[in-house]
Amino acid sequence: MDLMQSADQDAIQETVRAFLADELPMERIRQMIDARNFAPLASVWKRAAELGFFALGLPESVGGSGFTLTEEMILFEELGRALAPGPWLGTVLAAHALCSLGDAAATTLLHRVMGGELPVAFAECEAAALAYTGGSLNGRVAGVGGAAVCGALLLWAGDEVVLAHGEGDSLWVEDRAGLDPTRDAASVELRNASGLVLARGGAARRLRREASLLSCAEAVGGIQKTVEMSVEHAKVRTQFGVPIGSFQAVKHRCADMAVRAEVARSATIYATIAARDGAADADFQVSVAKLLCGEAYIDNAADNVQNHGGMGFTWECDAHLHVKRARSFDLALGSRHAQLDRLVAGFRRAC
Repeated sequence: MDLMQSADQDAIQETVRAFLADELPMERIRQMIDARNFAPLASVWKRAAELGFFALGLPESVGGSGFTLTEEMILFEELGRALAPGPWLGTVLAAHALCSLGDAAATTLLHRVMGGELPVAFAECEAAALAYTGGSLNGRVAGVGGAAVCGALLLWAGDEVVLAHGEGDSLWVEDRAGLDPTRDAASVELRNASGLVLARGGAARRLRREASLLSCAEAVGGIQKTVEMSVEHAKVRTQFGVPIGSFQAVKHRCADMAVRAEVARSATIYATIAARDGAADADFQVSVAKLLCGEAYIDNAADNVQNHGGMGFTWECDAHLHVKRARSFDLALGSRHAQLDRLVAGFRRAC
């Protein structure tokens, strides 16, 4: 199992990083946060689609790039590094699920998703919260990230994955303040929205596994960014006439942060390859990656604030954005505690 990036993967990383630096620099993200207006993401979405971001892991037969989950991991790593707002996860997952269906209706929706016409937000909800009759969906879903610019919802409801979409006010979005300002936490009311079941049972579980892995990859990007921020600050911030990076306490914190970043990335790469290749222990590896990424991101974000001193607690410093992103990551798709419970249950069954 080769954990090193290939030349193609290096090229994808460079392309995505350059795109995000041009389209979503932190200055622009902060403008959207301050105005609570994510409408400018619509133009970013179109350009991302032109570069094939949403079709990266799809087969060439449907217009995709023919890559796999490992290349999509690199895409999400860069998205997390940039703290990119928007429903990236839901859009990529919806493309995967629609591609698997393959019928005429799904293919039409797939091309709209791949072309950037239909951003798809992702949310988990109780099956009882939805009324699904005659192909129409009604109900209310809370805590939907990226809903401000979405045209559809990818919903995990019980053991099913459902795509809700429609025109007009079929998806009525009510903006809500959330923990992470880079991710709006809207409440979405479905009013006779069109519903399409994308996956059930094992297929739904596989899609959820992919969601967890890409979420981990996004967290890895944020973890690595906190290391970069702390190291750069330690080089230029002086105290007693010398850079604070020369102090042993700061050195040790930065070293610990770098180790956690490497552990989180290695676990995520291993889990991604295991899932891609259908390894028997893929679910176990995904739980391990989610656990390690959650711990690393929360600890690194806190140390990054500490390394920035008094300014680390201010709104003007970007360090607090990673603190909030780390917490929102931990709570989604199974917290660290939930992953530990799952791992312990597996160990007990094996005994």
